Amino acid sequence: MNPYHHWPSLQAIVAEVKSGVCSAHSQVQLALTLANNEALDSDISPTFISLHADIALALANELDAKIARGEDCGDLCGIPFAVKDNIDWRTLNTSAGSPKAYLKKALSTAPVLQGLIDRGAIPIGKTNMNEWAVGLTGENAHFGNVQNPHLGGCLSGGSSSGSARAVAMGIVPMALGSDTGGSIRMPAAWCGIVGLRPSSESFSLDGVVPRSRTLDVVGPIVNSIEDCHYFLGNSFLPKSTPTSIADGKATSIKIGWDPRLLNEVDAGVRKAFMQFMENAKQHYSVEFVEQSWPNFENATTCALTVLQMEFHEDFRHLCGPIEAYADLLGKPVINELRHSASLVPKDLTNAYAQLEEFRQAMLEIISSVDMLALPLTPCGPVLESGLPEAAKPLRELSLPMGASGLPILGMPLLSKKDPLGIAAASLAGVQLVGKKYQEHKLLNMVKLYLDAPN
Repeated sequence: MNPYHHWPSLQAIVAEVKSGVCSAHSQVQLALTLANNEALDSDISPTFISLHADIALALANELDAKIARGEDCGDLCGIPFAVKDNIDWRTLNTSAGSPKAYLKKALSTAPVLQGLIDRGAIPIGKTNMNEWAVGLTGENAHFGNVQNPHLGGCLSGGSSSGSARAVAMGIVPMALGSDTGGSIRMPAAWCGIVGLRPSSESFSLDGVVPRSRTLDVVGPIVNSIEDCHYFLGNSFLPKSTPTSIADGKATSIKIGWDPRLLNEVDAGVRKAFMQFMENAKQHYSVEFVEQSWPNFENATTCALTVLQMEFHEDFRHLCGPIEAYADLLGKPVINELRHSASLVPKDLTNAYAQLEEFRQAMLEIISSVDMLALPLTPCGPVLESGLPEAAKPLRELSLPMGASGLPILGMPLLSKKDPLGIAAASLAGVQLVGKKYQEHKLLNMVKLYLDAPN
């Protein structure tokens, strides 16, 4: 399916709004009109679960008035964007994709969202998601499943499913998602765009419905590396210092990888990843370094224990006894909660300890190189008809890498030099991992040396 609209870069949108080429009002009105194509009553895809035209247009009108008065309106001035529905927006309902079990009016706006509004960006609505952010597919038993924009019959990936599809379809040029085990990276890659999981502990998660207090983080879903860099600006990640790499000055960029991880992916994904490496090595400054990474299988088990037990505790705190909600939750959620109830405190203590060992080991691994590279998912976008079995193997690479706490860029396995085309293998995606709190440097390296597609 072709996008509804091709947005210019984020920087170009801001320049047009500030110069008067177009108004913030017109940009927001366009996004709202496009979003109506994929609201809940749409027969295309339930990308948005709610749209808030009155609020969005009022914000746009305020910005236009500021511009008319010659006042500063922020570095994201006039950019419409979408918000995953596990992030609080004052006076509006937050459902976390679970309207029968959790539907609460937000008393305040989450700081991570308010920061974007303060920079002039304008939220237009809440996007669909895997219920309680449980799962990586894009399915939701209450609102409906979000469809892949490229492969018929396939899902968008999740849990930030609506946010990713909204950007890929050109409804908005950027969106907020959240990532625990791959929930930004995976739908971004599956939808053919770019998503960034920032370093853990980058900022407050107040006002974000928890999936796992230890592993959660919020980040951008956008069309390009340039847009991702512009989205971050100087304030989104207070612990990350903006940096630049002079063109042609570096003698080499070392990228660590562990060949054993390719044993865990489909043959087509393995071929696509190897081609991605070959394309990258055509740049004179790029060198791949084989490494032996810690055991991902054990890290996955530990991370699952942490997120499941933390989710169980938070669900009981936010809602109440699990079985009282058995008929109000989709099967993936109630099944996980029941499994989590069988775990004991000792399991969580051991998982925390082993996960910390894994994090320290990955810090040591990345200390000798500039970034790490590995496949994102073992297969491409899954068929809706293949659920629930198709969902089971998706987390084996994304969850442990996310648990490392390092910043991770997720994008398709595509290259301008040797395009693989839009296919399941290329959309399976790649994870490019930077050093902690060095998101800007990671993006610069990818842009300059890995021929990242726009």
